[in-house]
Parts: sequence; structure tokens; C-alpha cells
Amino acid sequence: MRRALFALGVLAMVGVAVACSDGQAANTGAGEPMQVSGAQFVPGELPGELPVDGGPAEPEGGAHATLGPLTVAEVDFNNVNVIPGASGKSFSGLVTSDAVAVGVRLAGIGTGYWVVPVGGRDGQLPTTDDFAFSASFDINDPPGNRPLRVVAIDAHGNGGTQLDTELCLEWRIPDNRHECDPANPVPAVVFTLQWDTNFDVDLHVITPDGTDVNPKTNLLAYPVDAGQPPASDPRIDRDSLGQCVPDGWRQEDMIFPDYPALGLYDIYADPFASCGQAAVRFVLTIYEAGSDGALHATFTQAGELLGSSATGGGSTGLFIAEKQFN
Repeated sequence: MRRALFALGVLAMVGVAVACSDGQAANTGAGEPMQVSGAQFVPGELPGELPVDGGPAEPEGGAHATLGPLTVAEVDFNNVNVIPGASGKSFSGLVTSDAVAVGVRLAGIGTGYWVVPVGGRDGQLPTTDDFAFSASFDINDPPGNRPLRVVAIDAHGNGGTQLDTELCLEWRIPDNRHECDPANPVPAVVFTLQWDTNFDVDLHVITPDGTDVNPKTNLLAYPVDAGQPPASDPRIDRDSLGQCVPDGWRQEDMIFPDYPALGLYDIYADPFASCGQAAVRFVLTIYEAGSDGALHATFTQAGELLGSSATGGGSTGLFIAEKQFN
């Protein structure tokens, strides 16, 4: 514990010194693309050397047996995919015992890095200590493959060789992770409704046969055997702000994995519940798959709903637009 506190103290002073030299208050890291719980934010680039292609060389005599100074031996996590706005994603790893902390950031974006103190000695690898941290990600982080960059830091603020571990930051528009792997086919069409405050707005899509697809009945057709519907079935992906519980999204999407059935689709924004808000502004965007295999916005319409017009689900709400598929 003393070692961890010392690490944070040393690097906190570095951050304060940088801020004071500019005549500004210390940067808390608010608004960064990645937030690390309980860590110290330091503006600027990570200390140490840029990553080596392929990661650190395997030492002779077994993994981690003769690692060089200030080396991040490994970084572990459960899933490379990061959902937009995700919080509490856990990371852990091993670092050589000459480090008192590790610095972490998303490579290429943001204005600085986070300092995380190392933990105790690893029981199986006596020359290494472990570290762990929990990170949250901004819902508007640029999508695509993005390295998580980690470096070992000593008590003087010196860094070793940085290590990159790739993450997939998903797009907030559901594209089947195409931004990370272009081999993944995008949906044929997506209707996206987004709004600007914690107001329970429901997307309603009336299909050519008169079916009302909305967050409460989110499938175009339900399986007769109560099983899982096919992945190719059109659906609305979430009930954002349902029960007025903030979810960080303020967005609902009608996803058509395959080209929609031919005919006219009417699109509505229903002010289901105001959640104490006087008004809400929304934007409807229609995305369609292009010849390049990516989603492209082909239609946008903005509008406003008043809290006094909340329907409680008694109607489909405000008509926004119609979309004809031939």
C-alpha cells in the first residue's frame, strides 16, 4: 500500500507541476475518451519508448524469466469489443517489480494518460507485480480498432517500452462491428433516433402491413415457439430511458439486417414520459448500406417534443418521416 501511494504521489506532483507551469488548474481528465477509476490523470504523452512491433520479445528460460527493466509483461481482459459508453471494463496484467505504477491511454486520442499503482508481488512469477484497473469509455469515441497503450513507470516518472493491446471500439450506430472488421457485413438499413436529454422517447416504425414496431414490442414478428428470433429479423435494439432510468444512450435503432420488405414505412417519435424535462430535441437519421459495404446517412430530420405532450404509450406520437422501399 505504501508503494502504491508513493507512486500516485510522485506522478500527481508531475501533473500538478505541468498545470502550474501553464498557469492553469490541474487537469482532472474530465472529457477524456477513456476514464480510469481511482487513477491519476497526467496531461501529455506517455513516458518511455514507443511500442515494439509484435510486443516484447520472449525471454530465454521461460516466459517472464529474464524480462528487461520496466517491462509490461502482459495485459489481460475478457473481450476486445468495447460497447460505446461502456463502464466498468476490467483490465489486469503483470509488470516487472522495478515499476511502481503503469501509465495507460488509448493510443492516438485524448490529451494525456492515466497512472495506476501496481499491486502486490505475483505468486507464480516472483520478478513481477500485478496491476488492475477499471475503465469507462465515452459513447462518442471514434469507432474502429484502437490500441490500449500501457507502460511501466518507476518512482522517478521514467517509463519503459510501451505495450499495445488492440481493442475494438464499436460505432454507436449498429454496424455489426464493420468498423473493426470490414469483412463483417453491415445491416441493409438502420433507422436511428437520438435525443439530447433524459426524456423517455420511443421510436415507432409502422411497417407496410401496419405492424407497429417499438421498444415495447421490438420485433417485427415473434417466434411461435417462444424461442430466439433469427438474427436476420428486423428489430429495435433497446428501450432507452425506459422507466426514466438513465442509460447513457438516449438512442434507439430499428435495424434491418436484410433489405426491408417492399412498401412504405412511417416513422414516429413518441414522447412516452417526460422524466421531469420540459422539452427534448431529437434527430432521426436513416442509414443505408452503400456499394462500398459501409453504412451511409441518406436522410436526417430534427424536431422537438414537449414534456406536456407525454403520451404514456397511448399513441405513436409525432410523425417524423416516411421511407419508401421499392
